[in-house]
Amino acid sequence: MPALFSRRRQQRNDDDLQLEERDLSWLEKVARAPHQEPWSVTILQYAWTAGPVTLLAAFAGYYIGYGTMMPLDRTLYFIGYSIVAIGMGLFTKLMYNVTHGRKVNKDKNNLLSIIDRIPEIIYMVRDLAQRNMAEDARRIHSAGILLRKLDLGPEWVSTAVEDITGDPKLARKAEQIEIFRRAGLYHRMRDIVHEVSEETERYHKELKELHPRIAEALKSRLSGIVARPHEGQPREPLFIERILTASERDNEELMTLHDVEEILILCFELICGREISWLKIEYTGRWDLAKALDKLEEERNDFRISRARVYSRLKALTTWLHNVDVQNDIITGHGLSPQKLLTAATESLDNLSLQVRQARDLTRKTGKHVMALNIKRKQLDKAIQLYNEAHRAYLKQGRDSDKLKRALKHWQKLSTLYQQNPAENFKRSLTISEQSIELDDDTRMEVANRLEEFLKESRLRRESYRTHSPLSPAQKDLTETRAREVAIEVATILDPYIHLHDPQIQRAIESSNASSLAFLEPGMSAKTKATLGEALAADVDKNLSASAEKLAQNLIRYYRVPLSERTINFLVQTYQADLERLQFIAQFESPMSARYSLDNISPIEVPPAKNNWQIDLYNANKIISKYSSATIHS
Repeated sequence: MPALFSRRRQQRNDDDLQLEERDLSWLEKVARAPHQEPWSVTILQYAWTAGPVTLLAAFAGYYIGYGTMMPLDRTLYFIGYSIVAIGMGLFTKLMYNVTHGRKVNKDKNNLLSIIDRIPEIIYMVRDLAQRNMAEDARRIHSAGILLRKLDLGPEWVSTAVEDITGDPKLARKAEQIEIFRRAGLYHRMRDIVHEVSEETERYHKELKELHPRIAEALKSRLSGIVARPHEGQPREPLFIERILTASERDNEELMTLHDVEEILILCFELICGREISWLKIEYTGRWDLAKALDKLEEERNDFRISRARVYSRLKALTTWLHNVDVQNDIITGHGLSPQKLLTAATESLDNLSLQVRQARDLTRKTGKHVMALNIKRKQLDKAIQLYNEAHRAYLKQGRDSDKLKRALKHWQKLSTLYQQNPAENFKRSLTISEQSIELDDDTRMEVANRLEEFLKESRLRRESYRTHSPLSPAQKDLTETRAREVAIEVATILDPYIHLHDPQIQRAIESSNASSLAFLEPGMSAKTKATLGEALAADVDKNLSASAEKLAQNLIRYYRVPLSERTINFLVQTYQADLERLQFIAQFESPMSARYSLDNISPIEVPPAKNNWQIDLYNANKIISKYSSATIHS
């Protein structure tokens, strides 16, 4: 269906990771790309070195014009001009090549340095995130990271399973499963998988309540299933929105350390050549209909962001509460529902408010422990601020829902009118195009240079592992504040090139799988990281099946375009969409009577902050002010 759909075809390689066939020539290519010889230099060089041609042209022109040969004095003039011009051209070319070569080497070193440093910073961020965790939480979180590594050895699997379950027998079985899987003895592996199936289901059910991602990783390992590099790793939803909002609001607590890790992984894979594809639907036709469609898309994006913002604020709140050691069983919140996060946040705030009240009563009775009260008071103050952010996001979601309903009503009214007009070919005015998010050679080099300059100014230590010996004055340790500053700087640098503020770009990035960095290890050489990074970035599948299925649903729901058999076949063959899913959509989404109601969406309701939280905070402030004044007067 060329009239309705357009796309860019791209060859796909299904082979597993092949590092031995890759070299570092891409580094040279990227480093040289921004410094190709300018056209002005090339033109001047040709003009200057064309002295003999100029001399012959002068002879011919003089003879044609005057019918005689050019006099000797003028001939000597042109010969002298040619010699001087050629000399100047060669000298200019030589100087350019000298400075150009230095610039290429500098850019190559900067690119290699960034590729070396980003993974080390990621490891530091992961370790930093565990600093404030309780020992049990740290044990489970670490085991979850291990289980998601692709090249995990049998003994590593055993250690991770035992850390999660505390069952040494199950850990031994997990080690055997991995051994037989690696040996290709799948029937023997399935025997053991069947043997531990009951224990697997039991531990999976227990973990799923608070650690759904770790639960899935454990179940996969105990089932003999290991992800492959071309599948990548799921990204953390809404991490870009949290980072950008933290920057705009000047409130670093709105992002988590896991968000820092995610933006660094995105930056690393883009520098290594990752291309992220996504589908976009466009209308080219009547201006009033196009304007209505643009308004609809704008309101849809705003509403999506509003819904996402509620979840993001709750996630930031629960993560912060856990980090300040308030009673909270949620470690990271990965995969948990908004309702679960809201419940956990409310319970934690109740607990924190009670602690402030008890500390206030103790200080009032004894006149001591003012510092402890002040610490708890600051924690409650910050927690209420973060909770109010979630409540404001919930209120904005309601306003954006009303705007979307109005835009949807206006669009459907116009589109129905034009669809009923035989002279209007509405269907052929819609085009599906495949877009890509990537950095070309020039922008990769610019990003690398800006990041290298920032990291030099920040003076962060280079190695992720640090001994107990003190750092040199020229180096700084990575703190939570510095980690979040790095994330904001990375997002600021990437934004002009890939438009991170665009909700469509955010959705495209977050719906794609990230390149797995499981093969990278702390302390690897920069060239090894560059080779692995380029291989991993190139090996991730371009999977647009989910996007194609969502787009098919929107064609009916919003644009009132029925899914014909040819359209379904196109989406299946081109984007590997699920045939049964598309047929289900075509059957149950009625194109001519679509009435998409936002009332069917049950948004999470975030009520205002409880009065007793505010009262406990107010009373604590009064006690602290009283004792602070007494200290000053004394």
